[in-house]
Amino acid sequence: MGIAFLGALAPGALAEGGAVVHTRGAVSTYVEQGIVDDPDPISSAWIPHHPASSIRIPLNTDGAVNGDNDPSLITGVASSFAVAAWARNSPEGYDIVVSRFDGSAWTPPQVVADSAADELDPHLVLDPDDGSIHLLYWIDDGTPRIIHRQAPSDLSSWSASVQVSEPGSDACRPWGVLHDGALHVVYEEHDLGLGTTPRQIMLAIRQGQTFSSQILATTHYAGENRPQVHSANGTLWVDWIDLEWEMTWIQQLPGGSWEPVEVETFQTQEEREFHVRGLIRTRALQ
Repeated sequence: MGIAFLGALAPGALAEGGAVVHTRGAVSTYVEQGIVDDPDPISSAWIPHHPASSIRIPLNTDGAVNGDNDPSLITGVASSFAVAAWARNSPEGYDIVVSRFDGSAWTPPQVVADSAADELDPHLVLDPDDGSIHLLYWIDDGTPRIIHRQAPSDLSSWSASVQVSEPGSDACRPWGVLHDGALHVVYEEHDLGLGTTPRQIMLAIRQGQTFSSQILATTHYAGENRPQVHSANGTLWVDWIDLEWEMTWIQQLPGGSWEPVEVETFQTQEEREFHVRGLIRTRALQ
């Protein structure tokens, strides 16, 4: 399970992420958000909704005050743990930290990446076969690039960083999924420099310890495209923001080719995240 948060704090809106301990020790992550009458009501992920309790344990309660960015959360399959990663603000910039829920509490944040540049937008992927954790993020420096690292479920050690994006390209905002046993990663590639257009929506597939990339589409939208890749019932599809109020998606066919792109419109960020992505999923699995 992965959860992404988008948007800035809206006046009066509340949000909280954390872990819930269920009967017999099972754990799930949760997000609660307060919806308000505001054009952009999706709020910060770190504003507490409820006090901590024996069954509800919020994550990073000081995150809003510290200016931390939004988290990625995953839960184990039939186990009592969860893992979170986020970009933590510091005087030197943003660093990637991770925390593991051990069944009763979140462990102190462990720094995974803390170079002189900003490390941003972490995304976690769980391998259900061995419980290992894949971590994706991008480094915002002179040559923005996507990085992959891996750890066992207890986060006891992290592999060396491997670059996912093509050397020399400006790449940002990764999102990953396991499909047919291989890690698939989508991201934005900005050929003319970070923030410029046109740009490409890229898909990289892990082969051994390296990644091979292909272009899925070109977009002229200058905002954040935030591509996501999804896998369910043997089907792979990718969606991204292609205009201010349009989400484009593409589905892979058997054999590896791709269907023509399709477009869904939306009017608010809530509709995009909670309706349009679900609608695309339904159509992809038909």
